[in-house]
Amino acid sequence: MSNPETTTIAVLGTLAEFHREPIPYNLTALVQLVADIHPDLLCLDMTAEQWQQQDFSTLPPEYQEALLPLARQTDIVVIPLTRHQHPPKPEASGWRGRVIAWLRSWLALIQRTAPSPDAINQGWRHELANTLYGLTRRLAGEVVQKAWDEHADHLTESVLAVARRDPGRRILVVVNVQHCHIIRHRLHHYPELQVTTYQDL
Repeated sequence: MSNPETTTIAVLGTLAEFHREPIPYNLTALVQLVADIHPDLLCLDMTAEQWQQQDFSTLPPEYQEALLPLARQTDIVVIPLTRHQHPPKPEASGWRGRVIAWLRSWLALIQRTAPSPDAINQGWRHELANTLYGLTRRLAGEVVQKAWDEHADHLTESVLAVARRDPGRRILVVVNVQHCHIIRHRLHHYPELQVTTYQDL
């Protein structure tokens, strides 16, 4: 018999602007997936100020057009995770910029041809995309890499704080796919948490 105080957490990666495209993992699929999971708490990479002011204009489409409207229509509780602006998009000039653009073209191909959310969040596509995203950040320079690392650290700490403040809940963390594998790995270090897949949440 499971401990009622055990907090179960799953992390789901999203594709930002790609969700608007005619791909299997589009905004409709994301809404249906999260609605079916129906977590107690839905943790999102947004600030408390954005949530309090209901100002979603700068948020990615998966939040602005899909998950926040879903939360308003249901009893899913939204928890903002961050106090910071999102880290800068990896960019560079010269040959580094050209390599970043080439890597992004491969990332676009990987994401657009993924047959399902599962293919984006696990398996060879997920691992290859992680490698390519990591290369773009390194090519963009130390400042950009540090900003992305710090943001992932902050998201993980915020999720942990939520879990400790409200134990026994089913928590779904929905963040950009670039962060999800880092957060999953780090949360596994805390024995009071049961980190699972979103399919099993």
